[in-house]
Amino acid sequence: MKRAIILSALLLPLLASAENVDLGSRGTLSVAPPKGWTFSANKAEDTGIALLFSPPGEVNAKLLLNIFFAPEGEKTSKDDVREKVLSACDQFVDSSVEKKKVLREFSLSGDAYGAYCVFTDASLVDQPPKKDEFKMLAIGIIRFNGEVSASVSLLFDDEKGPDFPAMLEAISSARVAKK
Repeated sequence: MKRAIILSALLLPLLASAENVDLGSRGTLSVAPPKGWTFSANKAEDTGIALLFSPPGEVNAKLLLNIFFAPEGEKTSKDDVREKVLSACDQFVDSSVEKKKVLREFSLSGDAYGAYCVFTDASLVDQPPKKDEFKMLAIGIIRFNGEVSASVSLLFDDEKGPDFPAMLEAISSARVAKK
């Protein structure tokens, strides 16, 4: 019982600050932006919705979720998601420090599944931080259900800094509820 109360106390601030986005007949997306970050949504003609999360002040990071809707009858398995992520990341390998793609999984609830790869821009490694010029990026895809997916872009300067985990936590909070 004590553990449940503590857990509730930790989760309530996240739930209280959740943003909800109407996905029409496909349901509602709920996501909790990192504390202090702003949120905006831009709808595109029934093809999807772009969600942008921007940090406060001088923090140099951005999170972009491009929500898209699968054509009727299209199946997307975990293997399909992994394959699409690896393909999307081809363009970043040569200019990265890593020189290879390493799949990681997003921590998502329910039947949702997502994977991503992280890259460091080799040309910016020894450069001082510069606003809106990011040393690192993570590119991924999330399948929330058979109808709703998202391409994910995380832009930041330091994987060990506070921004990258905050963005991953926001992604972990994302849920699609059916109408």
